[in-house]
Amino acid sequence: MNSIGRLVRARAADEAWRRGLNIIWRQGAEIEDERGSRTKELMNLMVVVEDASSCVAPREYSWTEERLDEYASQLLSPENPGFEYTYGERLRSWNGEVDQIAVIINRLRKNPGTRRATAVTWIPPVDHRRDEVPCMVVCDFKIRSGRLNLTVMFRSHDFAGAYPANVYALTRLLRYVSEETGTAPGSITTLSASAHIYEHDWDWVESMIVRVGERQAGL
Repeated sequence: MNSIGRLVRARAADEAWRRGLNIIWRQGAEIEDERGSRTKELMNLMVVVEDASSCVAPREYSWTEERLDEYASQLLSPENPGFEYTYGERLRSWNGEVDQIAVIINRLRKNPGTRRATAVTWIPPVDHRRDEVPCMVVCDFKIRSGRLNLTVMFRSHDFAGAYPANVYALTRLLRYVSEETGTAPGSITTLSASAHIYEHDWDWVESMIVRVGERQAGL
């Protein structure tokens, strides 16, 4: 039976990533997805990164800083260089019509206590007919105690391969909205309906978890 519902709370994103991987690896169930790929999956994993004022990629992560910066830039841009979709296109030009981030900024400026600063990436008439659809589906901003906090819902989350890049880019988005609203960046919380590790990542994930455990044990 698949485990459902776990919480990770950490100050920084790299620590949150390692702890999340550890939980998925030890408590996740093996499933096969639509493409026939085997994964270890944990349903409804919530990860709270308490300090999103700065974000660096974990040293174990394969992406270069240049690639991370390019990915982060795409999240803020309405332009699509030729992909099936980009998150930036969905956030800044939803269905070719709405800049949801601009709307959110205006709402937060008018009422810092609003609960309506929410953006979605899913376009039902488009995505219900496609196989390649957004994994990140909701971004919600709230100002509380003078800090801007971001909560993000993932329907599907490649936690080993994508989480660090996702949070790196989301930190950039949070910083942009905080600057536009005159607030301090707060936390980033991700809720992953399916947090999983693909089979092709199992070996290095297991090796990393063992090394981290040995360091913590002083071995």
